[in-house]
Amino acid sequence: MTYDYARDHEHELSAEYLYASDAEVLGIYDSDDTLQVDVAVICPECSETLRLEATVDKVTSSGTELPLDEDYYD
Repeated sequence: MTYDYARDHEHELSAEYLYASDAEVLGIYDSDDTLQVDVAVICPECSETLRLEATVDKVTSSGTELPLDEDYYD
């Protein structure tokens, strides 16, 4: 893969090829009265790091306990 291809392609993403273990939350903040979440992921096609910006439009309760990975703190 050439540098020009990696720089110029459209980074068409699909959830099928994205994994939570390959993502990192960059920030959570308010923007225009909405909650915004920025996440870094690797493009599965060219391996370039991408920044995804998502707006939270639904919040529900969860039975999940934090931290998700207890080994992180050991």
